[in-house]
Amino acid sequence: MSVSGHEEIRCERIVVRRFGGTDALEVSEVALAAPPPGHARLKVLAIGVSFTDLMARSGDYILQRKVPFTPGYELIGEVVDYRGDGSGPDPEWVIPGNRVAVTLPHMGAYSGYVVLPSWLLVPVPDGLDSKVAATIPLDYLTATSVLERHGRVAKGDAVLIQGAGGGVGVALSQLGRLRGLRMYGTASAAGSQERLARNDVRCIDYRRQDFEAVVREREPSGVQAVFDHIGGANLRKGYRLLTPGGVLVSYAFAGRPGHMVADTVRGAAWVKLTGLLPGKRTALCTVPREVNSDHGWYRQSLRRLLDLARDGDIRAEVGAAFPLREAAAVHGALERREITGKVVLITN
Repeated sequence: MSVSGHEEIRCERIVVRRFGGTDALEVSEVALAAPPPGHARLKVLAIGVSFTDLMARSGDYILQRKVPFTPGYELIGEVVDYRGDGSGPDPEWVIPGNRVAVTLPHMGAYSGYVVLPSWLLVPVPDGLDSKVAATIPLDYLTATSVLERHGRVAKGDAVLIQGAGGGVGVALSQLGRLRGLRMYGTASAAGSQERLARNDVRCIDYRRQDFEAVVREREPSGVQAVFDHIGGANLRKGYRLLTPGGVLVSYAFAGRPGHMVADTVRGAAWVKLTGLLPGKRTALCTVPREVNSDHGWYRQSLRRLLDLARDGDIRAEVGAAFPLREAAAVHGALERREITGKVVLITN
């Protein structure tokens, strides 16, 4: 049933009006009118924080090059009201009081309330904590796209995960274990070997070991896939490790401080051009764009991931939770590496 209130809702929202340091994150007050046709108004419960948000704030993220904007790609919300557009039956879960998960095609999650089209809303299963659910949409959807849409890996395939201790790396490891992959992962943080071993990933300490030499020794014929978020020389080394018919999937580029946009453009061009060569494949994974271009895949995949988290098949964990108003302090702590694990902003 479509329902819609008439009163404005005032709320706090984090806005970046200029690129810069953590002081560029401003707490603003905004008013949200009743939703237009085909949209719902949500009270935001929890927001996932990623390093993409930090890059966007500083002006180093190629998909967010204009100000002002509100950071954040992922949130869990509670439906306040909804207005159907008359084109068909309303989604059965988009009713007041229900919780929904969202991966946004454009940034805008750091807010107390949001108005969003109903196709973006995916039901959160009962029994799954909202803060835990907020760690799922961006990282695990990226991992799903890397594995299924671009990597197309099968049980028993050997793969290399660059940065296996990061958010997407952990998601790739957990989903790869469920798919029966033979996995190698680069990492350097203390305890990485034990953490990766829990997901059947063989750890390579990239600060002490040459990952290309280690993988080549253990997989003389090469690996079926390399998943990379670093770029630069790592792309070329990873590509050399591929078996004939293998694929290198790039889902981000770390870049050099002050040169991140240029390095991203350069890395993406390398991936595209190298993909024209015969014998091996390359692919670029950009989940926000994929969400916007394939609504059905997005909803089906995110719903499946949330069910896996509820059932304990994937172990989504919250590293820390902070109030939305403390977003600037959170960004600073993440930049100083004072917080490990996935950080969530909460509105209550």
